[in-house]
Amino acid sequence: MEPEKKDAEKKPEAEEAEQPGPSASIGEQAGEEEEEEEECGWCKWMKAGGCKEPFQVWLDCVDGVKAAGRQDVESCAAVMGPLWECMEKHREYYAPQLSSLADKKAAAAGDAEEGLA
Repeated sequence: MEPEKKDAEKKPEAEEAEQPGPSASIGEQAGEEEEEEEECGWCKWMKAGGCKEPFQVWLDCVDGVKAAGRQDVESCAAVMGPLWECMEKHREYYAPQLSSLADKKAAAAGDAEEGLA
């Protein structure tokens, strides 16, 4: 009789293994989401400095604008102020980004002056 008992014990295990449970699909979905949401190198660098929180607020704003199908990321300018101030406080880390932004701002100002002349 014991061999039959062993076979009976094996059947439920086999049935459980054959039927995919909800945890399997959740795990698969989580893996897919991780692949889709892999963070860009620039984002990792921005978060590695002292301004992770204000950067995340700005990033969430930009992502929200894009998710809504809009292109007006300028609407996130209000949250850029605290990020900019934080970057200025941590200038030693964010100097390359600040320099790049300053160069773009100066170039834009130069283009605007040429248009007025």
